Amino acid sequence: MMATKKKLLYIHGFRSSAKSTTILNIKANYHEVEVHAFDVTHHPAESIKKIEDYVAEHNIDILAGTSLGGYYTLCAQVDIPKIAVNPVLDPEKSLGAHPEIGEEVEYFNEREDGVQTFICTLSDLCEFRGIEKHITPVTHIIGSTHDEMLGDLREQYRELVGDRFIESSQLGHRITPEFTAIPTGDFYKVLSQML
Repeated sequence: MMATKKKLLYIHGFRSSAKSTTILNIKANYHEVEVHAFDVTHHPAESIKKIEDYVAEHNIDILAGTSLGGYYTLCAQVDIPKIAVNPVLDPEKSLGAHPEIGEEVEYFNEREDGVQTFICTLSDLCEFRGIEKHITPVTHIIGSTHDEMLGDLREQYRELVGDRFIESSQLGHRITPEFTAIPTGDFYKVLSQML
C-alpha cells in the first residue's frame, strides 16, 4: 500500500500570488508532497483566518511561507510544522518603508480573482498591530545571510526559534532556484525532515 503524501500549504509574499515562480517550481518538482497555495492580501486578520480555516478543512500537514507569507505562517494559530522563509517580523515598519505605500501598484503575478492592482495605505498597516506570533516547537525559520529588503534579522529569528533557525546563503530576500533545488536546497533539506 502506497503511503499518503503529506500536504504542504505555501503562502506567498507581499505583492505576489499563488502563481509565484517559487510556488510553481515547488508544485512541479516536489513530488513527495501535495502542494496547496492560494492568494492572500496585506490585510492580516482576513489572511491569517483564511490560512487557519484552510489548514483545518484540508488537513494540511506543513505550513510554509515567504516574507509577508512567512509572517502569516508564524502568526497562524495552527500546531503543525511551519517553515517561515525570510519572514517579516514587523510588517507595519517594513512595509511602511516601501515607496509604493499609498500608491496603486501591480501584483507581480496573476491573481486568482483577476484583480491585478491594489493600494496598501499607512492606515492599512495599522491592522498589523497587536497580532501575536504562534511559535511552537515545530516552527522553523530559514533566514538569508544577506537579505537586501529586510536587513539582517538573524538574531531576532534565533530569539524566536532557537536552534530551529537555519541560516541560508542560497537566497537574498527572494527565493532562488538553488534554495528550492532537490536535494541540495536549504528549503528542501528542512522540508524533507518533516516528511
